[in-house]
Amino acid sequence: MRKGIATVSISGSLEVKLEAVAAAHFDSVELFDADVVASPRRPEEIAQRCADLGLDIDLFQPLRDIVGLTPEAFPDRLRFARAKFELMERLGATRALLCSAVHPASVDEPELTAEQLGVVGGVAAEHGFTLAYEALAWGTHVNRFRQTREIVELVDRSNVGVAVDTFHMLARGDGAEALAGVDGDRIAFVQIADAHRLSMDVLEWSRHHRCFPGQGALDVESVVGAVVEAGYRGPLSLEVFSDIVREANPRDTARDAMRSLLHLEEQLRRRWRHELGRHDSTVVERPARPRVELFDPPPAPAAPTVGHVELAVTPGDTAMHQLFSSLGFASVSPTGPDTEQARHTARTVLRNGAATVVLDARSDLELRRSAAGQRPQVAAVAVHGDADSELAARAHAFNLPVIESHQAGGRVQATRSPAEVEVQLDGPWAVSSDGAQGGWGPLDHLGIAVDTDRSDAEVSFHRTLLGLRPGPVSEFIDPVGRLRSRVLEPESGALRVVLNIAVRRTSHATWTGVNQLAYACTDLLAEAEALAASGAAVLPVPDSYYDDLAARLDPPSGLITRLRRLNVLYDRDERGGELLHLYTPLVGGRFYIELLERRAGYSGFGAANTPVRLAAQAATPWL
Repeated sequence: MRKGIATVSISGSLEVKLEAVAAAHFDSVELFDADVVASPRRPEEIAQRCADLGLDIDLFQPLRDIVGLTPEAFPDRLRFARAKFELMERLGATRALLCSAVHPASVDEPELTAEQLGVVGGVAAEHGFTLAYEALAWGTHVNRFRQTREIVELVDRSNVGVAVDTFHMLARGDGAEALAGVDGDRIAFVQIADAHRLSMDVLEWSRHHRCFPGQGALDVESVVGAVVEAGYRGPLSLEVFSDIVREANPRDTARDAMRSLLHLEEQLRRRWRHELGRHDSTVVERPARPRVELFDPPPAPAAPTVGHVELAVTPGDTAMHQLFSSLGFASVSPTGPDTEQARHTARTVLRNGAATVVLDARSDLELRRSAAGQRPQVAAVAVHGDADSELAARAHAFNLPVIESHQAGGRVQATRSPAEVEVQLDGPWAVSSDGAQGGWGPLDHLGIAVDTDRSDAEVSFHRTLLGLRPGPVSEFIDPVGRLRSRVLEPESGALRVVLNIAVRRTSHATWTGVNQLAYACTDLLAEAEALAASGAAVLPVPDSYYDDLAARLDPPSGLITRLRRLNVLYDRDERGGELLHLYTPLVGGRFYIELLERRAGYSGFGAANTPVRLAAQAATPWL
């Protein structure tokens, strides 16, 4: 299906917006009236520029406060509409979005609103234009989709249809069921936006906090699916009002936007395959409706895993080797032939059970080490899919840049997330984990620090590439601000990604990238005893925490005594599942390591302990 985006969804001048949209391979744009008014180009020149870039103008918007007004106010607004229709002629646009009224002279009279909409529709027909009538979620009297549907039915003009806006519908509680019985021919245009669930005025919510589909919490997929099943075959167009996109790089935003639409199509295709048992990309057959081919990339892995993580270290620095040795890691030989001895000697592979870490001091990591101020950092994460997934091919399909390099063991293909996390795609294993006995288990979850303005894009990256599904946002008190956290999980398997989003009003510098390596184990207390015996640096936990723990959860006194001695944190869920976990202090101020044991199906992350961990790490010297 054709893919479009509103110019209001991209930052910059109209020229910059159009170039970014074209570079992201959109088919069309919705031209926002304010962008046209502010452009130094004449309307005819804007039309020609769009044509030169291969972009159609699918919609002109918005026509505000035109219908649903008192008889005294309507004539002047009709005059305004006529003037904008002349502008549309010059632009070559043939479809306009007409919004429900918020004007002081608006009236709660559906028949009068339909009569006025019919008049405007008649004028539009003289130009060969179509009108898409939209219920603003904050409209004074018309603010629900069923109201616009009823008014359009009263108008009964072929060039007047309803606009389906996923945000306006879902914000008011109207889901896919509101589209039941609607014929696709009566849907004049579809605008798509997601949003995080926030408790605030709906106008404030709409103007500042929308996001691209898949980044928020609204059931956008069901509404768009119902539209396509109804027979709509027009453009699928994004309309996102957001403080973040208004400040972000326009080309980055346009690429994120396109990926969100591609992933939405993939989700629809997958849903229909499951529901209908179909094995092609055709949606429900309807008489006289063309078949719809939806985006069909290589599948995302059902259970992605991390083979190893790579740390960029300074050549000759033994501190990281000593740290991991104290944690029970030992050097092992890499798998596969080593064709470049220099690379082999610069890479040290360490393993503890199923946990594998590579210390890398190669010269091609110098830039990353320099950016880190010579501090060690997590430079790359090697992610492996399953038998049916091809991660590199999937990255290419979603227009993610893929770079290639060579390491001992073979060729490595990698891409990079918005938070600058290098993800190696189905590359060679640093060392085989076959036959690993005892010790630590695999990576349970990965923490990534990300700036607020790139957090939604980071969600899209992991959702589209790895198929991880985002959960709700949690918020914690940080000693220097607030920390928002969002978990992304696969359909199956243990690997999860936790996005850590710092919210601060000061100029305090924040580090983006991997900031947490959380490994599983089967007996946390035994591992903690071994760490204590080896002299490993474990994050100290204040005594008052254990007093509070006894008051909150009342675990056995003997267990509390042992937890206190070993600096182990504890949590229990409402079903009796338990979490035991401990941390290291921050390593170079960049990342930390967590070791955890989940008991009886515990699936959380110890949220109650997060403020204690944050305060302890802030007060403890770095390793």
